[in-house]
Amino acid sequence: MNFQMRVESARKDLTLTEIKTANYILKHPQKAIAASINQLAELAGSSAATVTRMVRKLDIDSFTAMKIMISGDLARNVSDSSPQLDIKENESFSSICNKLVENDVKNINQTKDLLKKRNCEVVVHRLLKTKTLYVFGVGASSLAAENIYQKWSRIGFHVVFNQDINVFLAELSNATKEDTLWLISNSGETPEILWLANYARKHGIFTIALTRFGQNRLAKKADIALITCKPIEPDVRVGATNSITGQFYVVDVVFYLYFSRDFNRSFRAITMSRQSAEDYKSHFKIR
Repeated sequence: MNFQMRVESARKDLTLTEIKTANYILKHPQKAIAASINQLAELAGSSAATVTRMVRKLDIDSFTAMKIMISGDLARNVSDSSPQLDIKENESFSSICNKLVENDVKNINQTKDLLKKRNCEVVVHRLLKTKTLYVFGVGASSLAAENIYQKWSRIGFHVVFNQDINVFLAELSNATKEDTLWLISNSGETPEILWLANYARKHGIFTIALTRFGQNRLAKKADIALITCKPIEPDVRVGATNSITGQFYVVDVVFYLYFSRDFNRSFRAITMSRQSAEDYKSHFKIR
């Protein structure tokens, strides 16, 4: 994810002085690259501490890393990488096809830049010693939860998934410290998800969060967070296409990592699953 997209994604989480600093950098990238942290603070009318906090909120490793990122953006001539938004009246077939491909590619690339290897490895390590995985999402995020349920169930993992929070909570009440809760929320502020995160913390259940970039309560409450890019979408969406694309990409990355770390057992399980499906289908072949 380039610098401009990070700023736009985290703008609501930045203070007024941090926004002022970020806007100066966006308007004068060459001067920002050439400046020290104190010089940039003076140019932007802020302070070195403000610059440091802004860099941290944008999830950039250091001030130097930020300047390298901006230099790379300039080299690629990145001026506006915001995805095209939703749909227009009487839009053509080719326009819709091209728009969706462009948005998906941008979304996945930006999510890839935000996805941390260490966090993925921590999640995989935790899942390898988990007895039961509980997974929950609301609305469009429930599709990602169901995707997790389908993938891990196929390799013999005991996964609990239910779209009804009342039924899900009844099942979660049986969870132990050897189990794991995986919560999905694009905003990270979904009330039901936050309630479950608090419940898990109270009962000592390890929690994985899948949420978007930025400061949100779910990421703070979870033991480990997997981050997608924050898609720029209209207030009224035809579909949560951009957020779902990022969530599915992260789930796929973690699943492939898990499979590769537990390869022999997972391969046997998925082979048996495939054979069972083939045996079932064979009964419906027209002879």
